Amino acid sequence: MSEPILESTGHLLIDDFIDHEECRTLLGQIRDYRTHSDLLEINRPMKGRSLRYSVIDGEEIRANLPSIWELYRGAAKDLVNELTGLSLEPLLNIRAGVNVNVMPPGRSEYRWHYDRTAITAILYLNQVEGGETELYPNYRILLKGNQQHSRLQLTLDGVLRLAVVRRLFGKRKVVEPRPGRLVVMRANRCWHSVREVQGSEDRINVILAYDAPGARFEVEDDLDSYLYTQETPKSKDPNYAP
Repeated sequence: MSEPILESTGHLLIDDFIDHEECRTLLGQIRDYRTHSDLLEINRPMKGRSLRYSVIDGEEIRANLPSIWELYRGAAKDLVNELTGLSLEPLLNIRAGVNVNVMPPGRSEYRWHYDRTAITAILYLNQVEGGETELYPNYRILLKGNQQHSRLQLTLDGVLRLAVVRRLFGKRKVVEPRPGRLVVMRANRCWHSVREVQGSEDRINVILAYDAPGARFEVEDDLDSYLYTQETPKSKDPNYAP
């Protein structure tokens, strides 16, 4: 059996995963949701690139945006399993499993990070100026066993984050937002970020996360608080920072 494509490449870009008409339909549903619900705005200043965005979390999506919920549990999941050769599932943590990220121009960006999950897919719904996703696929030296948040793992992550190390060993990819475009990545091994959104339109995309059935994550509570509330975080970034 040949090696699953994501194992070797770390990411895959698929244009027209959904067509432009379906993008317009989803954008209309999100627009309707926003007319009666205030979006949660997150602002976590950081050195370099900060975390500034608005989010509709998975609980809200399940209750109010059924088309996105069905896409998450259906066609997107099937594609992810085809690409990985695994039997991954939507997260038990519904809040984090599927999100809509809304990034207004002039003040929105998303800090450099690894995800908690094995696979993340980003579905872009519109084209904007700026707001490109930058990523370094298969870049992380991920320790085996339950060590993703160990001191040694954090030390290795810190070395790889150094600009000189990235220039020597990393292979940077840049993905521009396009309607219907999907990028699938081995997210807990892919160092990635979103450049500042420019122009005049909000950048709107759907985040779809998958992992092994029943997967739990050591940093779950702190990370959810960091990403989905305006509470003061216990650490700079619970996902990988000490």
